[in-house]
Amino acid sequence: MTSLPSFISSNDVPGGRIAFEYMRPIGPRTLCVATPSERRAWDASPEFPVRAGRAYTGGFSRKCQAYAERFYRGAWCILDPCHGFMWPYEVIRHPHGRCLYRPETQPLAVAQLREHVRRRMLDDYDVIVALGGRRFILLVEDVFQGKRVRAPLAGVGGIGEMMRALNEAMAAGEPM
Repeated sequence: MTSLPSFISSNDVPGGRIAFEYMRPIGPRTLCVATPSERRAWDASPEFPVRAGRAYTGGFSRKCQAYAERFYRGAWCILDPCHGFMWPYEVIRHPHGRCLYRPETQPLAVAQLREHVRRRMLDDYDVIVALGGRRFILLVEDVFQGKRVRAPLAGVGGIGEMMRALNEAMAAGEPM
């Protein structure tokens, strides 16, 4: 048996063995979900595989990802219309032409996304931050029913104004 740290005696531990238990963080757990873009890495280069964090190359999507990385490091993902919620380090192995807002491209349906949330245990998060435009926010609210969804870009204006708001928040070091 390994020796116990000096602040723990074997009398404090049943059977003299230490068991560590997962402890839930104090306060609400927050997940940030960034919007994808229609411009993708495979449009310019056929190199595969590509990490999800590098797959979407549109300016607004890249800005949302930079904001998410700055303020939600380790707790943000991208909503890929083909593969669902992906952490930035996960790999997309093949190109696809799916778009969240074009039904003819056959993006994942809300029911499929809800199942994806359940399987990936994203429903363990208490607060969801949706970084995107109006349609994206509505989609995230629909997928994460019953969760508190924050939408810091809601009502900001067009993409240019949203990008400016993201830039200002990052420059100030204060999340919106």
